Amino acid sequence: MWPQAQHAVAESFLLLAAGHHLAIAVVAVLLWIRRSSTERTVAVYFALAFATATVALASHPSTRVLAAFAAGLSALWCLEIAHPRNVLSFDRTPRLRLTVMGALGIFALLYPGYSGDLPSFVFSPLGVILPPTLLLALALMNSAAPSTNRPVHWTLATIGLVTGAIGVFQEGWVHAPLIAASLYAVPLLLGRAKLLEDRGSIDATSVRAVHDRMHKRRVLLSRPRRSSVRKLDVRKRRK
Repeated sequence: MWPQAQHAVAESFLLLAAGHHLAIAVVAVLLWIRRSSTERTVAVYFALAFATATVALASHPSTRVLAAFAAGLSALWCLEIAHPRNVLSFDRTPRLRLTVMGALGIFALLYPGYSGDLPSFVFSPLGVILPPTLLLALALMNSAAPSTNRPVHWTLATIGLVTGAIGVFQEGWVHAPLIAASLYAVPLLLGRAKLLEDRGSIDATSVRAVHDRMHKRRVLLSRPRRSSVRKLDVRKRRK
């Protein structure tokens, strides 16, 4: 069945998994430097990750259905590259959701049980099999909801729920985080995502905001001229 076949695929593509961990580090550095316009960079990475997973899964007869799923996800991310619809903004995401999704994203990078005797934080099968790749993508999309590409988000959640349920039934708890991330996405996609209030509108009339605006105007205006001080000639007055 799928879990046993995925183990065989993961062991055959350990170097590919290591390459994806290196790519994640590079993407993280780029995002930290740029801080904006990150949507296309993220889309490029996930299109590549699901494409390499397609190649790896197609190499085993029992995982070719999963390879078809991965190919479809790669195509959706390619469409996202051409016409970005994700808005990866986390300013209004509640802290609890960011914490939970951050933990799930870290678990995707450490996905245990697929790297043999090698350390999972370098050789976990990211970009090789579906569960960790789906989990990482869902953790990111759930954090940015509701401003995500909904067709991509729904597809990730649906495939994640199916593959996670089969994995839990046949292999155990290791796939439970994928089910949790997939189920978490459903209420978010149904419009029940709680967001923090926009701090810009709240603070628009606060004392600090008024002070900042006054200071900014003062900087932009030319500095006032000093009034000329009349010099007195003491010697002349004595005369």
